[in-house]
Amino acid sequence: MAYTIEKCRRCGFILNTRPNLKSVDGVCSACLNHDKKKNIDFLSRQRWLTDYIATNKTNPRYDCLVAVSGGKDSTTIVRKLFEDHGVKKALLVNVTEEFTHTRTGIHNLNNIVQRYNCDLLTYRINPHELAEHMVRELTEYLHPLKWLEEQIYQIPLEVARNYGIKLVFYGENAEFEYGSAESLDIFHPASDDQLKVIYMGAIYPYAAQEWYKMAQEVGFLDLNYFNEWQRHGQIENYSQVDSIGYNMGVWTKFVKFGFQRVSDMACRFVRDGVMSYEQGQSLIKQYDHVCDPSSKRDFCRTIGITEEYFDAMVDKHANRDLVVKDINGVWRRKDLLD
Repeated sequence: MAYTIEKCRRCGFILNTRPNLKSVDGVCSACLNHDKKKNIDFLSRQRWLTDYIATNKTNPRYDCLVAVSGGKDSTTIVRKLFEDHGVKKALLVNVTEEFTHTRTGIHNLNNIVQRYNCDLLTYRINPHELAEHMVRELTEYLHPLKWLEEQIYQIPLEVARNYGIKLVFYGENAEFEYGSAESLDIFHPASDDQLKVIYMGAIYPYAAQEWYKMAQEVGFLDLNYFNEWQRHGQIENYSQVDSIGYNMGVWTKFVKFGFQRVSDMACRFVRDGVMSYEQGQSLIKQYDHVCDPSSKRDFCRTIGITEEYFDAMVDKHANRDLVVKDINGVWRRKDLLD
């Protein structure tokens, strides 16, 4: 039986295909969590963080470690730590992958290092092992970034333990922002007595455009600056801009769940008051299904498969109750076809 699409009446999130999303009276848990932020004393949390950093330094050289990609969130985290919380020296850890890196991403990572006088440790995963995992997870689950994303989270923690650094900083608490967790916890579940992993999005209320503006103020660039990649299937030019092929792993969600990055961002913008519900739904209908050709080409080249093989795996895993190919052979959500 085909899905009957149910959407959050406030932001437009699909309620019945997004994993771990809940709803109350037609309002999704991401919107309910957004409301909860109004009752959180973020100023108190910010004062607490300054004291916590000052009293929990365990490495003689580094006050903390920050997992960075060079994106807007990385830039904002480092900015806040140095400008508002007394950090003097931080070790940055970047877990890199093999996709083509953009000039924008390279600039942004260098900007953080130079502006705040940080040391940067770049961890390059064995490219053959990475490709093997991606091909297998693409073939079996159409989730090619699964193993890589696990490494991006875990490797900075291993580095921190090896360096004797107690404090590690990540960006948003994605489980809370996307509605699969009920509370905006400061500490990541990986925290223990020896290592504390802190969500900076639990210290400063996370909003994509606000964090983008804070990053811009200290030298962060979006894709417009170098005009190097005209993205398709996106509605902004400042998130996930570090490498080209990575975005294809995000797009694969569309044929399984009926949404990808456009839905994620449009619904966030609605919750944040940046656009109306109607504007968000219009953008989703127009762009959410679009597969970026540059990203697809780079993704396939990097992991050593043909675009035809990629297409075959997409066809294999597509939820045909939810999506259908249009007259041009493009996968579309059934309920959004004219």
